[in-house]
Amino acid sequence: MPAELDEYERKLRKRGFKQDDAYFHVCATCEEKAVFRLGLQGRLGGRDFELCSACGKIRTWTRRAGTEERVEDLDFDIDAFLR
Repeated sequence: MPAELDEYERKLRKRGFKQDDAYFHVCATCEEKAVFRLGLQGRLGGRDFELCSACGKIRTWTRRAGTEERVEDLDFDIDAFLR
C-alpha cells in the first residue's frame, strides 16, 4: 500500500470513518481486488470512501439524510478534507 494512502486511512479512521466490511473489492481503475471501503453515516447524511491499495485511487460518495442514494463526488480534494 502506498505510504500516502496509509496516512489517509489513519486520518479518516481518526475522524470516525469505519470499514464497511472485511472484504476487498475490485478497483474500477486498475481492476485489482484491492479496494477497501470506509464510511460514516450521521443524522445529516454521510460520506463513503473507496481506497485502492494497489494503484492508490481514492473515490468518494456523499449520501443525503434518510436515503440510500449515493452521489459520487468527482471534484473531491482529500487533502483539503483532512486538514
